[in-house]
Amino acid sequence: MARSIEFNFSHVFDGIVWKTVAVPEKNMLVLEVRNSDKKRATFSALDSRTGQFHWRDILFDEPWWISLGAAAGDVVIFTLYLETNNPDKKAVFAYHLLDRKILWWNNDYSLVSVSNVHVKGISSKYGSRSVTLDLLTGNEVSGVGVIYETLDRVVRPHQYLADNEYFATVKTFLERKFNLVPVTALEYLEHDSIIFVSLYVQEDELANYLLIMSSEGKVLLQEKLDEHLKGIGLDTFFVFSGCVFFAKNKAELVSYRIV
Repeated sequence: MARSIEFNFSHVFDGIVWKTVAVPEKNMLVLEVRNSDKKRATFSALDSRTGQFHWRDILFDEPWWISLGAAAGDVVIFTLYLETNNPDKKAVFAYHLLDRKILWWNNDYSLVSVSNVHVKGISSKYGSRSVTLDLLTGNEVSGVGVIYETLDRVVRPHQYLADNEYFATVKTFLERKFNLVPVTALEYLEHDSIIFVSLYVQEDELANYLLIMSSEGKVLLQEKLDEHLKGIGLDTFFVFSGCVFFAKNKAELVSYRIV
């Protein structure tokens, strides 16, 4: 039986959908949205299958010099930039995904990775050294071996630049079948008997399209993601929890369910 897609949900935000982190244990996505005009970053958590928000547009005390780091279990890690002229001066804090409260704070820490138990990072207090923290308490722990980073179970496309042999193969196919002439780069993914291609074409300026096809070559979706671009992006779409997600016009998160 051929696979297809059906519209799931979309949400428009007041800013650019800057970063998305998956929380597979909860089937949730945590989003960072940045609005450069207002100099503020807001954060939202939603159910990846239904699109319902667990919380939306949270603004912390530091409205701009903050970013979404990682998530594992019930914990989301955020990075704070303590000195705007020195990006190496960082702090982190842990936020409970469900209880919506700050669990702990560390004023001298650069995040490297997280697991369901530990946080791995770098402290500069006594020279640059690797420090492991307990995920729930933020207390330093010792004697920990290799920390295996939590897999987010997100399926991401492969990017091919214009000088890549595979780019030329896909370009020939798109030109012959759809009269589309990709330039610069494209992203390609075959997943669950569906083909996803994110490509750039030259219009007045650079434009980004997403083409989704069945394994038989039937077009399931052809969507313009953005236009008037100065450069290319990375991970312009991804698949998680049986759905494909992409940002349209930078500010709209769109989801289609694979059926």
